[in-house]
Amino acid sequence: MMPSRVRDFLPWLLLGLLALVAGWGLWFPAEREADFAFINGTEPESLDPQLITGQPEGRLAAALFERLVRWDPRSLAVIPGLAESWEVSDDATRYSFTLREAVWSDGTPLDAECVVASWRRMLDPATAAEYAYQLWAIKGARAYSSGRIAGGDPVEIELDRTDPARPHGRGPVLRGVASWVGPAGRLPPFDGPPDPAAGRSAGEAGFFGGEGEQARVVVVEGVCYAPPDHPLVGEGRATAARAVLPDFTKSVGIAADGPRRLLVTLEHSTPYFLHLCGFYPLSPVPIHVIEQHGSPAWTKPGTLVASGPYRLGFRRLRDRVRLIRNDRYFNAEATRLKVVDAMAVESAATALALFETAAVDWSTTLPPFVARTLASRGDESLRLSEELTIGFYRLNTTRPPLDDARVRRALSLALDRRSIVDAVYGPGEPVSLSFVPAGLEQATGYRPAQTAPRNPDEARRLLAEAGYPGGRGFPRITISFNADEGHQMVAEIAQAQWKEVLGIDAELASMEWGAFLDSQSRLDYWVARAGWVGDYVDPNTFLDLFVSGGANNQTGFASPDYDRLVADAAEATDPAVRHGLFHEAEEILMRELPVLPLFTRTSKNLVAPWVEGFTDNPLDIHPLDRLGVDAAMRQEARRRRRLPAGRAAAAVGVTR
Repeated sequence: MMPSRVRDFLPWLLLGLLALVAGWGLWFPAEREADFAFINGTEPESLDPQLITGQPEGRLAAALFERLVRWDPRSLAVIPGLAESWEVSDDATRYSFTLREAVWSDGTPLDAECVVASWRRMLDPATAAEYAYQLWAIKGARAYSSGRIAGGDPVEIELDRTDPARPHGRGPVLRGVASWVGPAGRLPPFDGPPDPAAGRSAGEAGFFGGEGEQARVVVVEGVCYAPPDHPLVGEGRATAARAVLPDFTKSVGIAADGPRRLLVTLEHSTPYFLHLCGFYPLSPVPIHVIEQHGSPAWTKPGTLVASGPYRLGFRRLRDRVRLIRNDRYFNAEATRLKVVDAMAVESAATALALFETAAVDWSTTLPPFVARTLASRGDESLRLSEELTIGFYRLNTTRPPLDDARVRRALSLALDRRSIVDAVYGPGEPVSLSFVPAGLEQATGYRPAQTAPRNPDEARRLLAEAGYPGGRGFPRITISFNADEGHQMVAEIAQAQWKEVLGIDAELASMEWGAFLDSQSRLDYWVARAGWVGDYVDPNTFLDLFVSGGANNQTGFASPDYDRLVADAAEATDPAVRHGLFHEAEEILMRELPVLPLFTRTSKNLVAPWVEGFTDNPLDIHPLDRLGVDAAMRQEARRRRRLPAGRAAAAVGVTR
């Protein structure tokens, strides 16, 4: 029986853990024990809030960087953050934020210009921020982010010169109007002024710089600008420029009106925009530090400058990120925990052992069979909450035969989602035939569109129709996933079901987190495990993922009809109309199936009884500055478990 399995297995886990204590204590230098330690999952890919997309990184970014607004962890309502108040125009297209007096952790003022510069960096094509599209509701933001310009457009020219005081900053920026834009292979007329009427004014141009079709030549007020390595620069006939982009000050609806007033103008009313301002990629970043040290060096300990309730203490790879209370944070007096350790532990079994020995206070992961057992006996340490999170498989639609919608539908119809969820996550985890989690309907009224349920006969028919009867001739595909026992179990069951129903073979590939993310961004995979946590409470946060060319699309899927419906929904102000358009878009997604929805996740957190302020919510957000610890209760728990405080600290790599 499962309970006895847990009882039999756990002592061996603990013995194994204690065997590691001596080794860890010798390997890592002595540090004071943290006030609070939690399992954060995998090693964070980055600490730059504009470049990260994962939950482990998001938890750290939310502690290090303040946003304009915050989300109340109980109600998810918008509450003041860096902005102490805001006003919205009657047509909901103009926002005026009043910022509180705040400073970075190095004492530098954090004002409205910091927000403007940070959002400009996020939109800059050179930053390559995957979440840049989240700002596209702002007037002119999408055009700036794409870098497209044409003859007659106001532009900003960044020259190829740097200031020694800020070697990683932008070069001098000139502004003017582009009179001629062309690809590298076309040269502007040099025997007279540019003549658009003579056909010498090109249409749209890609972002400036690079090679081939993206190496552009631009004439602004009679001066030719080209990438630094362009032949015209070498000949002295053009001025070297790093970039030519739309004029941010004239075309993008983001501006500072004094140090404490931020003005934002949207293309159209966007119901979720205020909530979006609490999403960590929109956090202001310390441009003054980035310009001095460059990226990613600015995120290193001793260099990173924070604005949130915590600053970076140190980071040890495959061990932890230490956070220390930021005494310059505007609400520092309300931050109860002075030192917090975010442990990089991928093994769910190790995480469980650390929790059971009171070495950590909160674990974000645990073995699936343990979750079932703890739930069955009503263990109060297990905190369950249905999330606005979808677990799914991405399919690389650029690789034959996955480019055939019939094949993708066959893969979906062959899956027994209920058996997968019951075997891996236990009864109660909702299966999903839609990409938008069903729980969003209760919160917003949106009714998700669904794909067809399991139908082995139809799956076999579709595969045969696509040219692979009984799986004959079908290539061996690979199911990729980041290292995790649960993800591997799901992949093993899917592998078996596709073999049994369709006769096709699939290999399994467990990957390190960074390599796994990189393979998806490069479309270097067949089938990949994925999950998406709603960034805000609106169907758009799920459905805008799959617009053509979207940075987080990562499937190769493109549909003009889908793009149009999502764009129309973004402009609609009537909730019923918006939801209808989103529903039509999701119907396309669930018919074309570049993704296979599997289940709606239930968050499973192990939270020690001495932790105070931990609140369950559908976004699974738990601000560290809202938490506290009853130290006496924890000490008593360690005494009962015969693991003194010093040994508890050593068990996770530190000693008193």
